[in-house]
Amino acid sequence: MVIDVDTGTAEGNGPPHQQRPVKGRGGRPVLWVTVGTLVVLLAGLAMPLVLTNRYYMSLMVGAAILSLHALAVGFLARHLGLISLGHTAFFGGAAYCVGIAMTHWGWSPLGAAVFGLVVATVAAIPMGALIMRSSGMVFLMLTLALGQALYTISIQPVSRDITGAHDGLQLQAAQDAMFLGIEFGGLLRPDVFWPLAWVALVVTVYLLWLLARSRFGVLLEGIRENEERMRFSGIQTFWPRLLAFTISGAVAAVGGVLFALNGQYVSPELLSFLEAGDALVSAIIGGLGVLLGPILGAFIYTFGHSFLNFGGNLQLFMGALLVIVLVFFPGGLGGLIRSQVAKRRKNKKSSQEDSA
Repeated sequence: MVIDVDTGTAEGNGPPHQQRPVKGRGGRPVLWVTVGTLVVLLAGLAMPLVLTNRYYMSLMVGAAILSLHALAVGFLARHLGLISLGHTAFFGGAAYCVGIAMTHWGWSPLGAAVFGLVVATVAAIPMGALIMRSSGMVFLMLTLALGQALYTISIQPVSRDITGAHDGLQLQAAQDAMFLGIEFGGLLRPDVFWPLAWVALVVTVYLLWLLARSRFGVLLEGIRENEERMRFSGIQTFWPRLLAFTISGAVAAVGGVLFALNGQYVSPELLSFLEAGDALVSAIIGGLGVLLGPILGAFIYTFGHSFLNFGGNLQLFMGALLVIVLVFFPGGLGGLIRSQVAKRRKNKKSSQEDSA
């Protein structure tokens, strides 16, 4: 089974993705995207000045962190047609590494953040080596099994002194602890933490966009479309798949580190199936075939949880939203936007040719 990232449905080998513009691999379009990214980055930094409500600002921070987890899931789906339910291992694992390094070892917040990112990224290599020869439903279940294995380990009585088991782990730091010039206690404030989350999200998206336009991105697309033909061409497909899995693990780890620093508390729920489901549902709602789709889905999912959480029917409303997207917008909302933009460009081009 391979996920068709244009429609978000599970199919066999689909037709080549001929509608993706390749001009982004040139020099000038990359320059324009770089300039646009800088503009978006600077504009987003002003969000705390515009959105002064602390509750809504906290939702923005939560959505940005969830976006990184959803981006990691969407990256594998978009480039390899693989769906993962085990990236909680990197998201939650990185968060736990930050908590353990700070609380038990007395590390600084910055040192603990680097430690969590490195450990979770490196851990993706052996995990990927075990499962990246599989695909489809087998890959999905293997990633789920690995994530649930870490969840089970974290709640064992023998792990209580390290992870806190079901009680979780409260991050502790010295009174004068700083993180990139910000007091550690101040990271709890969403208006203070937002610039860190926003910069991390925008930079990650930009790097993933560059990667998609590189030769490595083209290679991944070839593997996704017809891995057997790539092998017959003499290309080793295992190592590119493993590298892609490691990159996606690193993206999820960034989100986990940010979650730990912002909440200053980590719990086994970060490794649970529910956290994996949040990321996957966000990616599906936004669109697996669009780079910005998981981000759009994460913001909709986060604010939807807030606005629809009344009467005890939250799961009913969120389930209905997911069904509507899957039935009427199989490519996700991001895919719908992309198709409408492409349709308008086509109509405009046709009208110009007719007038000429």
